[in-house]
Amino acid sequence: MVPDEVTTAIGEHYELQGLELTPIDGGADLAASLWKAVDARGRRFAVKWSGSGSPAGMVLPAALDAIRAGSAPPPVPTRGRSLWVDVGDARLSVTRWVDGDSAWDTPLGRPGWYAFGQLLSALHSLPVVGQVNKRVPREDFDPSRWGDYFEKVDAELEGASSSGITARLTELWQAHRPALRKVHRRTLDLGARLRTRADLPRSVPCHADPHLGNIVVAEDGRPVLLDFDDAVLAPAERDLMFVLGGGVLADRPVTGRQQEWFLEGYGAYSVDPDLLTYYRGLRVLEDASELAGVVLDPAGSDGDRREALGHVEGVFSDTGLLAQARAVVARR
Repeated sequence: MVPDEVTTAIGEHYELQGLELTPIDGGADLAASLWKAVDARGRRFAVKWSGSGSPAGMVLPAALDAIRAGSAPPPVPTRGRSLWVDVGDARLSVTRWVDGDSAWDTPLGRPGWYAFGQLLSALHSLPVVGQVNKRVPREDFDPSRWGDYFEKVDAELEGASSSGITARLTELWQAHRPALRKVHRRTLDLGARLRTRADLPRSVPCHADPHLGNIVVAEDGRPVLLDFDDAVLAPAERDLMFVLGGGVLADRPVTGRQQEWFLEGYGAYSVDPDLLTYYRGLRVLEDASELAGVVLDPAGSDGDRREALGHVEGVFSDTGLLAQARAVVARR
């Protein structure tokens, strides 16, 4: 969707006029476009057009803001009081703009990590009723989507070009292939086991991607959680995986002290090791496969392919997801 079409759709469905849109780049969601918008009254908004995720991305922030104002930017309702509008095969949503800096660039410090723990605790405590119960998908412990994609990429790399950027990806992949195959097998096995377990922890509303890149440190220092598009009803480990064990970001590993600060805010919780191992393994399959797929796409730009390759290198680094997944598996 181009800016003129977005402006037209917003004017048709929202009480917002005279919007000026500025594209925001750098998001990891390849099926979404994001703009910063300023209306005729000078108010600022974030406008998102997304062909992925679910309506949970609007439902959960609205529910969380109702009990803990300022923890997540709630959607601006349409003229019909909906939290979003369907446009073609995608969703268009508008939220208030949050002033502040990304937690990727601004260290949270002890107060920030403590507040982040409180924020996730509040999210996980939301009652599963009404729209939360109706609109937020439920965890099914079926890893086949990313397991199958991993197999596809793995097979494609067997006969990939031996020159240029693809050669570097092939070299990296082959060096870590035994570890990747172990994580792949373990994740499939755990998924099958978890689907039959009768003693799983209760499912709670989860963000499902609460890494530092999805947190804004507001001007008053509080963390604000963005981008709920992958929200799901699942055991709390679905979110805690992004903090415990070092998190998921190779360039910003969560230290032991930061984990302690977070848990002080979150509260006591007995982590299920099978769940933590499963979710970490699933994230390895997702990140490694999806990023490798971008590198292998000859139609992609050189810039996008090189950026994706850099992220693959991060996944395979000493502080990356693969090393953490192997460590979790090894402790079992």
